[in-house]
Amino acid sequence: MLNNTIPLTGQIETVQQAKEFLLGITAEGYQKVLKPHFSSSAGAHMRHILDHYLALKDGIASGVVNYNKRNRHSNVESCITTALSKWAEVELWLEEVSQLDADLPINIICETSVNETQNTQTKSTLARELVFVSSHAIHHFSLLGVINSLLGNSSSTSFGIAPSTASYLRQQA
Repeated sequence: MLNNTIPLTGQIETVQQAKEFLLGITAEGYQKVLKPHFSSSAGAHMRHILDHYLALKDGIASGVVNYNKRNRHSNVESCITTALSKWAEVELWLEEVSQLDADLPINIICETSVNETQNTQTKSTLARELVFVSSHAIHHFSLLGVINSLLGNSSSTSFGIAPSTASYLRQQA
């Protein structure tokens, strides 16, 4: 990375998209499970996204990030205000962490099998994991956009769009 710094702009854009989504959905819509299309609510997706950011945040001090750590059934899943508060916490943390060495080594733990408990541990860097959590969030934003649509709401045209796709679309215009 240039000058070994962590670009903050894209990270903050991801936070802003989450906040905009949360401010545009009702409490009922946030908690509703739209079966058979989805097995979890918009709130559960938002909690899952935040779990990844918070696992990275918590793991930096020890050098070990455990993405298996989840806060299932927390208030983030059911309360938009709590989710907004957690995103504000993430935003402040991102501003702080952007000053750290992008190549800061981190060990990652995550499960890799759906048929059996199979944890994998691998080496990574702070910058790579920030790219991962942002990309992971955007992936779930696309699902949240579908949920929003099924609820009869609309999302911004860039919500859930990968940065590389946005660049491609700008080139086509």
